[in-house]
Amino acid sequence: MELEFKTVSVTISGDYYQVLFHDDLDTEDEPYFMIQRQFEFPEGEVCHFESHHEKLCEHCKAQSAFLTKNKLHLSYGKNQVRSVEIIFGTDSVDYKYLVSTLKEMIPEFSAEV
Repeated sequence: MELEFKTVSVTISGDYYQVLFHDDLDTEDEPYFMIQRQFEFPEGEVCHFESHHEKLCEHCKAQSAFLTKNKLHLSYGKNQVRSVEIIFGTDSVDYKYLVSTLKEMIPEFSAEV
């Protein structure tokens, strides 16, 4: 599945990490894709994947993730593998910060330098 968003934001609060792709509309039904991971309690590298598309929501380990300047290729899923390509605007986030955050969240992560 391919998703496209205007922006991406990165939030780190203590042991909780979040990467949120969205359109910055600030509305209740805004399209989004979010990756969260907590490090407070060991969960075996499990992330929480959430989206306005219910079929993309799952709590599991990512199988692979590859980031380029404006695109994230992501595979995850326990019983059904989900393959998502997220295209996003890069004006709102420091690319190096996004890379380092995703690297912490997803050990199977690689990025274009």
